[in-house]
Amino acid sequence: MSCLGGAGEVVRDGVPVRLRPRQLEILTLLALEPGGFSPERLREALYGDRPVSSSTFKAEVSHLRRALGGHIATRRYAATAPIACDAVDVLRALERGDTAEAAERYRGPLLPESEAPGIVEWREHLEVAMREAILASTRPELALRYGERAPYDAEVHEHALRLLGEGDPRRGIAAGRLSSALRP
Repeated sequence: MSCLGGAGEVVRDGVPVRLRPRQLEILTLLALEPGGFSPERLREALYGDRPVSSSTFKAEVSHLRRALGGHIATRRYAATAPIACDAVDVLRALERGDTAEAAERYRGPLLPESEAPGIVEWREHLEVAMREAILASTRPELALRYGERAPYDAEVHEHALRLLGEGDPRRGIAAGRLSSALRP
């Protein structure tokens, strides 16, 4: 499952699975929190304070369960089969201190179009963790790679410039990105 940098995509047994955005949000949350959710907590993570009927909520979970061949538990919503997820891979790499692997796997914000409170919270957590790891790294290529995904982050571009030697041709790239990030 990919959910970084775009609308998201799910593949099951080599075949793309078409999911509605809400179902993709549910699956992403289940991947990020393998311990699962109580029905109330999952509903809050998806809808926040918006008034949504329990039948609408249950229908979304039911449709997702069917699309996944029944691999979602019923009383406590959790995946009953492993979910490979790019966001989880990035977080695991960061936990191991492997900033290079995290930067390689990071393709942008988590489900950037989603406004589901649980997704927004995870998106912010992932972005902060990624950014902190990049700024702590002494490898300029990681700052440059991350800078492609964070074009308005002047601090990241400044960090890349500091790390690049005077004769490094990549300085022009970092300087150009910094200039663009600083434009009003």
